[in-house]
Amino acid sequence: MDYEYSVIGSISCSEDALAKEKESSEFTFKSYTFLLRKFNKQISARLCNSTDCQNISEEDVKEVCKQLSIKFVCPVSMRKGYEVYGNANVFNGGSDYEIIEEKWFKVEFDNGIQKLI
Repeated sequence: MDYEYSVIGSISCSEDALAKEKESSEFTFKSYTFLLRKFNKQISARLCNSTDCQNISEEDVKEVCKQLSIKFVCPVSMRKGYEVYGNANVFNGGSDYEIIEEKWFKVEFDNGIQKLI
């Protein structure tokens, strides 16, 4: 079985704010570096190092989400989690290598205020 850890997010800023941003930039929190990239009328956020994705705390993910929502003055959602890939039985009696388990922590902030999900 293989574990794939991720910390990803979406920044839903205004068109004006989006136009002012570079195509790609970085946001640093503590020792963690997030890559910010324009994507489909919003900005995607991704923690760069897979070891960091596994080790960053949910409290730090919350704080990053809050800081990004204040910086961009808009709603931001962040997710931290993992997917486990392994052999799964399929309908015809064979097996397939696919996601067999996943767990996600999700948080949302709008201009520094946490939203209930």
